[in-house]
Amino acid sequence: MDPEVIHIPELAQLLSRSEASIRSARQANAAWLPPSFLQGGRVCWRVATVRKFLEEWEAGIHTPAKPGRKRRTPPTLTSIR
Repeated sequence: MDPEVIHIPELAQLLSRSEASIRSARQANAAWLPPSFLQGGRVCWRVATVRKFLEEWEAGIHTPAKPGRKRRTPPTLTSIR
């Protein structure tokens, strides 16, 4: 039977990351990390939430906004004349 709730070691294995990278990303509120919750003082993730987050990330829903000002489209030659 697969667990419904996983902790840092299982999430690290699922995402092919180290446990240290998961811990530091959680402290930095990294955009690539699925939302977590605390259960008895331990950081936890629901497997269904992680899978849904990964599908949404792949579709581009959770992509962070690029910093900087928005660019204007350059004028065309016909609009200059």
